[in-house]
Amino acid sequence: MTNQKRVHVVFKTHLDIGFTHLAENVVRQYMEEYVPKAIALSAQLEAEGGRERFIWTTGSWLIRHYLNHAFEEGKQAMEQAIRKGHIVWHGLPFTTHTELMDASLFRYGLSIGLDLDKQFGKTTIAAKMTDVPGHTLSMVPLMSEAGIRYMHLGVNPASMRPDVPKLFRWQATDGSEIIVNYADTYGEAVEIEGIDDILLFAHTGDNCGPPSAEEIREQFQHIQERYPDAQIMASSLDAFAVHLDQVRDQLPVVREELGDTWIHGGGTDPLKIARFRQLQRLRDKWLTEGRIDPASAEYKGMSDAMLLVVEHTWGLDVKKWLPDFRNYAKPDFKRAREINDVDVEDIPAKFQYIGAFAMDEFDSHSSGLFSSEMSRRTYSMIESSWAEQRGYLDTAVACLSDDKQKEARQAFEQLDPIKSVFSGNVSAATHQVYSSGGYQLAFNNNGALIQLTDEKGKNWVDVKHPFGAYVYETFGTEDYNRYFRTYMQNLPVTHPWADADFSKPGFEFVRPLPSHQVYLPIVTDLNISGSAHGDTYGFRLSMPAESHELYGAPKELELVYTFSKAGAVEVSLQWFGKEANRLPEASWFGCGLQVDNPNLWMMDKLGGRISPLNVVKDGNRNLHAVDRGVFYEGSDGQASIEALDSALVAPGQRRLLQFDNSFVSLESGWHFNLHNNIWGTNFPMWYGEDAKFRFRLITAANRK
Repeated sequence: MTNQKRVHVVFKTHLDIGFTHLAENVVRQYMEEYVPKAIALSAQLEAEGGRERFIWTTGSWLIRHYLNHAFEEGKQAMEQAIRKGHIVWHGLPFTTHTELMDASLFRYGLSIGLDLDKQFGKTTIAAKMTDVPGHTLSMVPLMSEAGIRYMHLGVNPASMRPDVPKLFRWQATDGSEIIVNYADTYGEAVEIEGIDDILLFAHTGDNCGPPSAEEIREQFQHIQERYPDAQIMASSLDAFAVHLDQVRDQLPVVREELGDTWIHGGGTDPLKIARFRQLQRLRDKWLTEGRIDPASAEYKGMSDAMLLVVEHTWGLDVKKWLPDFRNYAKPDFKRAREINDVDVEDIPAKFQYIGAFAMDEFDSHSSGLFSSEMSRRTYSMIESSWAEQRGYLDTAVACLSDDKQKEARQAFEQLDPIKSVFSGNVSAATHQVYSSGGYQLAFNNNGALIQLTDEKGKNWVDVKHPFGAYVYETFGTEDYNRYFRTYMQNLPVTHPWADADFSKPGFEFVRPLPSHQVYLPIVTDLNISGSAHGDTYGFRLSMPAESHELYGAPKELELVYTFSKAGAVEVSLQWFGKEANRLPEASWFGCGLQVDNPNLWMMDKLGGRISPLNVVKDGNRNLHAVDRGVFYEGSDGQASIEALDSALVAPGQRRLLQFDNSFVSLESGWHFNLHNNIWGTNFPMWYGEDAKFRFRLITAANRK
């Protein structure tokens, strides 16, 4: 006789802190509507005494936020619901772009659930993230350390899922592991041979809140029809996860990196990321120095605000809040921003299906708390959502003591782009060989190093491997067509929203037709200066007129190399006169290095070292977010490239909007993505600010 199956029904809403509305309003909607509704619904179904029950699962952040900010009556109701098991959290705060964090911030996110466990006498062993297709292997030791044994990942249905088993043991190099359960959608059924327990998600959509009692009764009935002989019960991820130990030894082991194929979104607001990285470094410095207490309100307030930066929602849903499919060309876009209002009736016939979908979505999310709102769509509204997201960093600083606030503001000021005054300098020329900091060095006409020979005779840079090469790139319809062919999934079903989320509907009408182009700067001035801090080589560069007249390239750049000590080069790139541009674009900083075995390059992610050549099929082999930077250690010596202000880097070659599963040779070094706007969805669609990016090159050749 076979055992009766048990179906664990997990009720969950996909939380976007933003997207459907401004983040502040979304949080208010959960606080005032959704959480009280979930608590009342659980109590109602329990009182009815039927088999239908409701247990609401959320990330730990929402529950802790509610307990900290609700009125006393609401707080007591939440505490009672938790003790009854009506409201449960999983081990992660919410869905994040995990690679953007350092290890201490990721640990802080885990600590929210651990603190709730301690407060309420629970033991959380399961976690979940939704939407974002992949994450980094470096999270595994940190999750295992926090007692997490199972993680469920539900992938956005239009996105490529990494080609891994549905259920596997994800094992890090230190031997730590967690069981990972991958789903093609937000939460398909999990049935595993060898155990009698089945996991089934009852999801509501983006910020839609809990279902009604009648909907729950209908769901139970449908599930019972699907599993007629099974026991159907409202449950939690933990209740299902405890049974997986029965089959752990039978599961395949994966030791490869997954990567995040959405990580290019991290390049849409360079200043936000630069300030975020400054704060991460300061936070770690203060922890090391013992100047900030991890148990203090100061630390928690700062960390909470920083977590919101890496939460996977970066603004309003563009297709709903900016349904302008006409004004992409630079003069048209500029005029549309000045007019501000978007005519929701003026949608090209080609995109009526997107407009209809967006209108329906807008109307459904404007009910309840926002039912009195006008349906006005403006450029200023969507820009305000990006400003709101950047404002999390100001919130983080405001939580600090006065001395640390001052230090943080000074760190932010270091990011201000300021044109240098090359006074008392020696005018110099490109391709000439100079000597500084123990190096023999030379530059090309684009301002990049083409020779860097150290005192041991090793030349780290040559003409084929230039270091410090700025590149501005534009994209055309052919790039998006290729991307849709190779990356996008389930388009017969998902196209009403995916076409807008992953592309730029309407930019194909621009004339001249946007196409893939690469623009390089030209040196207009090179000066050398010396000081107690070392020799400095300062370049002024200009971009081709077409790149900033038709597109959004900066008009001019300043590139400064400082040789302060042997084996170290400090590099600063600033751009000036970059105007907002709605057409797809990217800015890069190429860092080629000549090493004997480029396959030994490693990336720093969440404090762990990851090889760019150890990424699974259909994971992200093209672009990564790194913490400190990239590192090399071979028989010829050691080298590191630290990116202080930018997170994204492409190994070997610039490859946005490419997804062919190939590995590019690392002989060409690394290409740091300083900015891009290729996303749709809710990321910033344009960037019109001056900017500054700093890098540090360290080399140490082995004597031969």
